[in-house]
Amino acid sequence: MKRTLPEFIDTNLQNTRKHFRIPTDPRKELRSDRRDIIRDAYQLLLSKLGERNYIKNEFLNKSIYIIWKESFQKATNNATRNWQTTYAVLKYVELIKLRYAFNNKKLDHMNFTIELVIGVKKDGKHVQYSLEYIKKACS
Repeated sequence: MKRTLPEFIDTNLQNTRKHFRIPTDPRKELRSDRRDIIRDAYQLLLSKLGERNYIKNEFLNKSIYIIWKESFQKATNNATRNWQTTYAVLKYVELIKLRYAFNNKKLDHMNFTIELVIGVKKDGKHVQYSLEYIKKACS
């Protein structure tokens, strides 16, 4: 049975009670709404991390730094285009594996793949650069 895409995806920021309603309509006018969600999510994530502005990635065995001027700015260049990428930003803590496939047996529209780009600076620091919707996953 084909399920219809809801007007909003209701979710929380990973490991918080902060609730968000992500508009699923692809119109450009809604990019600013998704940008606001991403801004709020990054601000909350950075406030929770405090002085330790990184998340340990067990897969890479590296600390991935979240830097406002780089991570937020570059993520919003791509993440506002698709509701899937905005959703992935909110699930960031479980996502840092370079490519991550969201799978849901009940909701077909929740099956998609996201790609995370991590840059390595000259000093060896790993910084999250972008988060982008890649494709609809097979259901």
